Amino acid sequence: MNRSLHHQYSDTILDTMRQTGDPAADKVVEYLFKNRETAALNTIFRELIYNRSLHTASLPGPVKAYFEEEAQLPVWAQPSQMKMGAQFFQKYGESILSLLGFLSLPYCYAAADGAQVLVLSKKIYEDPRQRLLETGQFVLDVMDPKAFEPEGKGFTSILKVRLMHATVRYHLSKSDRWNPDWGLPVNQEDMGGTNGSFSWLSLRGLRKADILFDKRLGDAYLHLWNVIGHLMGVRKELLPENGKAAFWLDKRIKERHFRKSEAGVVLTQSLLRFFRENTENRFPEGFIESYMRYLLGDDVADMLEVPPSNWTRALISPLKWSNLWQSVRQSRSGDTKGYILEELHREHSQNPVLFALPLQFKPPTTAK
Repeated sequence: MNRSLHHQYSDTILDTMRQTGDPAADKVVEYLFKNRETAALNTIFRELIYNRSLHTASLPGPVKAYFEEEAQLPVWAQPSQMKMGAQFFQKYGESILSLLGFLSLPYCYAAADGAQVLVLSKKIYEDPRQRLLETGQFVLDVMDPKAFEPEGKGFTSILKVRLMHATVRYHLSKSDRWNPDWGLPVNQEDMGGTNGSFSWLSLRGLRKADILFDKRLGDAYLHLWNVIGHLMGVRKELLPENGKAAFWLDKRIKERHFRKSEAGVVLTQSLLRFFRENTENRFPEGFIESYMRYLLGDDVADMLEVPPSNWTRALISPLKWSNLWQSVRQSRSGDTKGYILEELHREHSQNPVLFALPLQFKPPTTAK
């Protein structure tokens, strides 16, 4: 047992994180609703696309201060590591985006209390396509090599999503549907776990799929996501500096929160249904479920009621060999083109996701 890391992620510390939100973003949202300025901000959100617009947009005082103060890289950020992390995504982005849908999102759904937020926001499980598009666009924005330069979109996308989270926290905290035993909605522990599902969990998924990569690039990718997590308002102690710390944070969150829940099952079944409907005739029947179960592991898959594997599990080994060959080919050629990336770029060019603030929040009467 690593006693120092176990202490760092003790129940006492994580219980405190579970009751902690994002003071900077929460202050802005409180101001907006108190002064009834949310509608105007949604219009402004549509204009805040590139980082350079953060300093020229006409914003209410506290909102402008938020964007200007929070759009700063942390002092510990290493530009060379961030550049390498972006290069890592450029090389393996197709596989990483696939893992977000098959691994990262359902893995988050297994955290029973955190999953309640997603079910109560309703549209996430009613419109999984939009959820995946928003997630995909966010990843593309922050992984762009120029994400944090004036012509990039990294700061704007991060800070807008951060305000969206604060808005959900504002509404749910006042809702009689929210059980205080679940912790604060969109709390620090859940935010740290989610950030991890985009970073170290993706690295673990690549290894499980037999996709080879340089450890130095993997470490740089983790560093880049730590910078993104900081900008998202995640506390430094919940941003693991290396793979060992990431392993322990994952282990503690899993021990504390992973269990079967109606919310987790509803979210996962919605995601599986979307995959089946949108990949018809592309995969044999049952392959999606088999692949998701393989990536998640049987214990987590059972919590989420992912159907048992059928004969298509036998196809996973050839797929892994294909991934192995693909990773070798990419390392030689630098080729990053793929179906998912092309589809995302095409969809976003035609129907950009604007990350508008949810002005009204009406939780469903039942979570079916």
